[in-house]
Amino acid sequence: MVEEEYELVPLSPIRRMEKRLERLEKAGTGTEMIKELIEVVKTNQQIVDDVVRINSDMIKRVSELSQTVDKVANKIDEFISRIEVSEGQVPQAQEQNTELQAKIDRLENRINSMITAANQRKTAPARPMMVRRPLAPRI
Repeated sequence: MVEEEYELVPLSPIRRMEKRLERLEKAGTGTEMIKELIEVVKTNQQIVDDVVRINSDMIKRVSELSQTVDKVANKIDEFISRIEVSEGQVPQAQEQNTELQAKIDRLENRINSMITAANQRKTAPARPMMVRRPLAPRI
């Protein structure tokens, strides 16, 4: 007679292993998960590259803006210095203005006196003009 061996094995660990195997099979094979992970990494790298490119563009624009602001500040400083120079020249200009004003006043007085004199001549009674004979040449 052939002897057969029998062994008692608890079924609960086997059942747990079967359920775990089913979950792994449902999740997909290992290569599919690796492919999905690679796609996620690629997408992530593209996003990082885009962020780095945008960041470098922003740095470039900020540096250009900084240069433009420096130019504007220099122009404003130059403008203010010109204003300060002209302020220093104001007393001298006022002296010249007073001299010019005095000359203008004198001219105005002269013109007024000339106008009044002309008006007086017009209103003065006209003298009869003498008739003159033509001068004969002397011989």
